[in-house]
Amino acid sequence: MDFQQAREVLNQFDWSAAIDVLLIAGAIFAAFRLLSRTRAITLLRGALGLILVLVILGLALDLTAINWILANGLVALIVGAAVIFQPEIRRGLDLLGRTGIQDLLAHDPTDDTIDAVAEAATRMARERHGALIVFERETGLQDVVETGVPVDARVSAELIEGIFFPNSPLHDMATVVRGARVVAASCELPLADEVRGNVRRLGTRHRAAAGITEQTDALSVVVSEETGEISLCQSGRLERVARGGLLAQELHRRMARNADGPQGDHVELERMTNE
Repeated sequence: MDFQQAREVLNQFDWSAAIDVLLIAGAIFAAFRLLSRTRAITLLRGALGLILVLVILGLALDLTAINWILANGLVALIVGAAVIFQPEIRRGLDLLGRTGIQDLLAHDPTDDTIDAVAEAATRMARERHGALIVFERETGLQDVVETGVPVDARVSAELIEGIFFPNSPLHDMATVVRGARVVAASCELPLADEVRGNVRRLGTRHRAAAGITEQTDALSVVVSEETGEISLCQSGRLERVARGGLLAQELHRRMARNADGPQGDHVELERMTNE
């Protein structure tokens, strides 16, 4: 395309075309945002990454068969995606009807949320009340949320303690925190077959904390009912936190966008727990 052709195309771009582009972009953004509430987004990222690699290889190496499949298989890909992601699409539309724009855009927990969870964990550890709190991050946990009891309340230390008070109806299993809100309690989590870390005694809560963090990028906080110890789990690795103040500090650090990987976290927590 030469300069004259580019100029003709730009001259055809009026305000109606701009609205058209914005509407399509908004629809795509909303779809990705809704899917981000579920673990299906990881499958979608992998599929898009594979398609991009095939497109690049097909164009660079002039692969006739690959280029033909990519050029003629778009409709089949769209139909296949609709079938594969049918549960997530249904959940997303239901979520869109039940939440506002602010809740849809909210994702990361606030500083007050992290401090409230750390404070509640410290108190529960002192009283030896078992607890399992899961922070949702980039990978959505909507399928986990739907296994529990909806709460949809702003996070506070008192709310967390009330949920995990012994013999309360919601004290069993996990509580999921999304943004600044407790979205559900008594949620079922997948159990890990093997748990890595420096935690001495492992129960079902610890295996569940490791299981969800193996499959997603979630962060889990566990309070042991037997020992009163507080543990933090990321990427399937459990690390004991000696004091509640260190839990808040470590949660703030790991929730940051550029947090260190599991190995860096392991070294840092080992140093803190030995102090």
